[in-house]
Amino acid sequence: MPFDLEAIRQELPILGSEVYLNTGGTGPLPIPVVRAINEAAEHQLGIARMGPAGVGLTDITMAKLRAATAKLVGGSAADMAITSNTTIGLDVVIWGIDWTPGDHIITLDSEHPGLSVPIATVARRFGLEVTRLTNSQSQVELEEAVRRAMTPRTRLVALSHVTWSGGAVLDIAGAARAARDGGALIVIDGAQAVGSIPVDVHALGVHAYSFPAQKWLLGPEGVGALWISEEARVRVDLTFCAYEAGTNHQPDGTVDMYAGARRYEISTPPLLLVHGWLAGLAWLESIGWDAIHAATAANMAQARDGLRVIPGVTILTPDGPQAGLVVFQIDGREPEAAFSAINKQGVCLRWLNHPPAVRASMAFFCSPSDHERLLSAVRTQGS
Repeated sequence: MPFDLEAIRQELPILGSEVYLNTGGTGPLPIPVVRAINEAAEHQLGIARMGPAGVGLTDITMAKLRAATAKLVGGSAADMAITSNTTIGLDVVIWGIDWTPGDHIITLDSEHPGLSVPIATVARRFGLEVTRLTNSQSQVELEEAVRRAMTPRTRLVALSHVTWSGGAVLDIAGAARAARDGGALIVIDGAQAVGSIPVDVHALGVHAYSFPAQKWLLGPEGVGALWISEEARVRVDLTFCAYEAGTNHQPDGTVDMYAGARRYEISTPPLLLVHGWLAGLAWLESIGWDAIHAATAANMAQARDGLRVIPGVTILTPDGPQAGLVVFQIDGREPEAAFSAINKQGVCLRWLNHPPAVRASMAFFCSPSDHERLLSAVRTQGS
């Protein structure tokens, strides 16, 4: 359908009461998502949830979501596992490797705790070495930086596609070439990418890619997806596992594992959330992904250009390939104080500690009025 901004905003009721610029944290819920969750809950009042009809509905719905999420990243449904969030998908890979003390991981020093904490923990538990590339290394010649950091013991390269604290789109394809040449797996945190920019896991050349429902895909919290290639599944064993790992369960715990990525699902899927996410993805697809990505890029560029000319504002988001995040500092203002003051003017964004900055998420649904109110609120902070 044509990109109708007013009609889109009508499906996002929160936009009627405030300027919402924190989609990189959690996106606003569209009416179709809430309606689908409510309808699914009402439907479950009348079925035996663990009877044949209930179990059959769960299997069908989960298969639909695997297919829908695979389409988002250019993959196959057989390579998708439905998770609880981005970090669970990352943990599947990080903890599924058969680590030996002295093995090596390459990551960034600016990663979200959803990636940095699991890496630090597995390193402590197994006696691993970790190289954390700097922010400047990540933005300039990332492929070469990864190559220089590789050692004969490097087993994993773990990076974000879009940095959460800077908004840069990284050269993941280059990093993947370097990782593969050294025999390492590469897993990607796609939390700030899927929904804001096009993603093609095969073109990127990665082994695994994890992303959530609740950010740029405007879905409910508590559900996410992991794409993991057949090649990687040979090297990533099960860590947390249970009933949903396969079929033909035996009293001694043996099971015929599913051939695909479904083996990494644990048990009891959040069926109501799955219905909601499916409805949200269908709504987004009806708008058109090309239109969504183009509008996100245009809103980001407009906000960055507008903020850049405000005295005392320093833009941290680098030039070059961009997603939807604009990270900036205001001279003389602590980020949390600036956030609170801006929020009181009806503009919701986010403040960061590392680096100390404020972050605006410029999603496809932002309006000209949203831009005006953001710039107006920021101007008052420097006065």
